[in-house]
Amino acid sequence: MKKCLITGACGNVGMKLISKLLNTNQYEITVLDLKSSSAIKKLNKFKGKVNIVYGDINDEVIMKALIKDHNIIFHLAGIMPPVAELHSNLINIVDYGGTKSIVDAINNLNPNAYLIYLSTTAIYGDVKEVKKESSINIYNNDFYSQNKYKAENYIIKNLKNYTIYRTPLIIDKKNFKSILFNIPKERDIEVVSSSIVASALVKSLSHKQKLNKKIFILSGGKNYRTSSNELYINMLKVYGLSNRYILSRYFVPQNFYGHYYEDNELNDILDYQKGTINDIYKTFSKQKKFSRCLNRLGAFLEIRKLSKSKK
Repeated sequence: MKKCLITGACGNVGMKLISKLLNTNQYEITVLDLKSSSAIKKLNKFKGKVNIVYGDINDEVIMKALIKDHNIIFHLAGIMPPVAELHSNLINIVDYGGTKSIVDAINNLNPNAYLIYLSTTAIYGDVKEVKKESSINIYNNDFYSQNKYKAENYIIKNLKNYTIYRTPLIIDKKNFKSILFNIPKERDIEVVSSSIVASALVKSLSHKQKLNKKIFILSGGKNYRTSSNELYINMLKVYGLSNRYILSRYFVPQNFYGHYYEDNELNDILDYQKGTINDIYKTFSKQKKFSRCLNRLGAFLEIRKLSKSKK
């Protein structure tokens, strides 16, 4: 039985990936994340089904021990915006340094291992439509994209078995409130759900020869195209006008530009693009609404403003 390692396992993609890999009954799974009360609570439901390791991807001792014993590595760990935009040193240590640690361990201890790395489409900058071969355009204050791209290049230069997936905004009901901080208003945008990403990652293992040593855009497809205003409106309907939303409009760099993606090659191989963006919105409506009246009133006024400026 092949052995899989998942870094950043407690993220939204990681949790869904664990479940989907378990459903195949084909892999022995080890999950890695930083130890916290939240991580322990999330991973407890998988006790006895997966090997659980708490630790840091920059810990060479842990990474060497894990990499040596695993054929497949899903590298999902990293610092997400807005934290990534506010702490340039931290993201350099975690996103680039952590990836370098994994790549070096593979080279030294398990050179035939297969690495699947999640990068970002934010590296294409402020353009409307993107193809896989589109020019890279990373801005000076976009520390998140800078370190993702550095990590990509280190993987390409040093590994013989890898696939790099550049993902757009990944959303689901668990991260919807916090993920929209640095997307400008009135932008066309194509998103993808964490469930779709996890499905694509699992399917990748059956198509290694077609995917190896390549970079793909892992997006939701035409049925997941919308506008940033529409995303904000749906968030406000569920959560009200939270302090997070207010702070994001004034203090966080608005540098995650939306795109449409013209890259059908990956879906032709994996057939992973399913459903529509409305499937994601339906899960939001099931959430309980305990926002205070003032928050609801503020949200109503903000929704009216966004609706008037929608494309």
